[in-house]
Parts: sequence; C-alpha cells; structure tokens
Amino acid sequence: MLRFLWPLLLMFGPQLAPRVIKFVRAVWLLHKDPRVNILLKLLIPLALVYAVWPWDFIRDHIPFGLGRYDDIIIFGLALFIFWKLCPPAVVREHMGEPPPPRPEDRDPDSVVDGEARPKEDADEGGGR
Repeated sequence: MLRFLWPLLLMFGPQLAPRVIKFVRAVWLLHKDPRVNILLKLLIPLALVYAVWPWDFIRDHIPFGLGRYDDIIIFGLALFIFWKLCPPAVVREHMGEPPPPRPEDRDPDSVVDGEARPKEDADEGGGR
C-alpha cells in the first residue's frame, strides 16, 4: 500500500510541507499563548496520553478499521477542536495573516474625533 502512496508524496510533498510546517508552528504558538483557554490547551496532551496508553476504550475488533486507528482519530479530533475553538484573532496572528480591516480604515471620513475624560473630572460641581 505504501508503494502507491510514495509517488503521491513526491508529487504533493513540496506543496504540502510548508503548509504543514506553518500549521504545526501555529499550533505550538497557540499552545504557549496565554490568551488561549487552559482547557483548550489540555486537549492535545490528553489526546497524546490516550495514544500512548496501553488500554483502548475502542477495541481493535470493531470493523472498518475504527478500532485500530482510534488513536489517530482521537488526536485528529482534539487538534480540530483545539483549532476551531481558539480565538480567531489569535489564530490569524500566529498564522501570519494580517488583521481584518477596521471600519475606520475603509472610510476615514466617517470617523468622529473625540476626547474622553474620567467622570470625576467632568462634573466638578458634584451634581449632574
């Protein structure tokens, strides 16, 4: 079976390798980022622990290869859930994408300049 995959790997490998490296790097940086929830950060290590655990919750005799490949399926699901539940702005930042355009960047004439002061400074007389 691997004999048939080798030409595909040679053909698509140079195109996929930079994307895979960028994705793995982004997952690593997201895992270290303090803006990501700690419960999300636990998904990937727990999936790795399940992969090396000697006992499986899904037995190997289940048909369609589900029992044999459950470790890979669990790790893939954990990675997918981690990626989808991370804050989108943080994911874009670690993927190297520019932030989305702000409304004031698209139409600068609609921006109103203003000034803000704390409420205590605004009403010095003590009343409204």
